[in-house]
Amino acid sequence: MSDETILQDLFSEDAPKKTIFALYGVVMLMMSYHALVYFVVDAEKIIARNDVQEYSVDFLENTSISSESRVVVDGEPETLEFTADENLYTTFNGFGYLEITVSYAETGGVLGGSCDTVSVDIPPTGASADWQHPSNILAGNSDDCSDINLYIVIFQEYNGESLTIAGGDPEAITSQWTNNEYGSGTFSINLNVDATSPNPVGPQDDDEEITVTWSAHFFNVVIEEK
Repeated sequence: MSDETILQDLFSEDAPKKTIFALYGVVMLMMSYHALVYFVVDAEKIIARNDVQEYSVDFLENTSISSESRVVVDGEPETLEFTADENLYTTFNGFGYLEITVSYAETGGVLGGSCDTVSVDIPPTGASADWQHPSNILAGNSDDCSDINLYIVIFQEYNGESLTIAGGDPEAITSQWTNNEYGSGTFSINLNVDATSPNPVGPQDDDEEITVTWSAHFFNVVIEEK
C-alpha cells in the first residue's frame, strides 16, 4: 500500500476520529519538540557563540638602573653609550621605555661660581625603539644645575597603562606584547658643556662633571578574564 493511499484512508470520512486526533497529536508533539530545540537549546548555543570574552591586560614593571660619570671639557663633546643587559630580555616580555637623567653641579672650584650650561641629545639611531612616538624627549639643556630628563618609548605604543581586550585568548594577547627586538642595540647620548668663569683673572672653569643615569623599564604581561 502506498503512502498516498494511507493518507487518503486516514483523512477519509470513514477514518476513525481517534486515529485522526492521534495523528494530529503526533504532528503537534513533533513541532513542539523542534521548537523547543531551536528556541531553547540552539538559542543558548547561538548566544554563547556570539559572546565575546573580554580580558584585562596589566603590566608589571621592573626597572634596571645604571649610572656613569664623565668630566666633559668646555667645547669638547663627549658621548656615553648604554646597552641593556641581555638577561632582561629573557626574563621579561618586553622593554617598555627608557628614562635618562643627566645631572651635574658647579665644579669649577670657584666659590659662588655660576652653573655651567649643559646640553644633551640622543640621536634616534643605533637601537630599536619607537623613535617617532610623540612622548619622546630626545634633547634638553640646563644652565642652573637642574637635572635634564629625557624619555624614549621602546616597545611600540607602550605606556604601562592597563588595557581591556575583547576576543582572542591569553596566549595570543601575550604574544602581541612579547618582542625581544625592541630595545636591542646601543643607545648613545651626546654631552656638551659651555663653562663659565666669574673672574677672568682667577681660577678658570673649563669643564664639568656630568652623571648620566639610565633607567630601563622592562615589563611582564598579566592577563585575566573579566
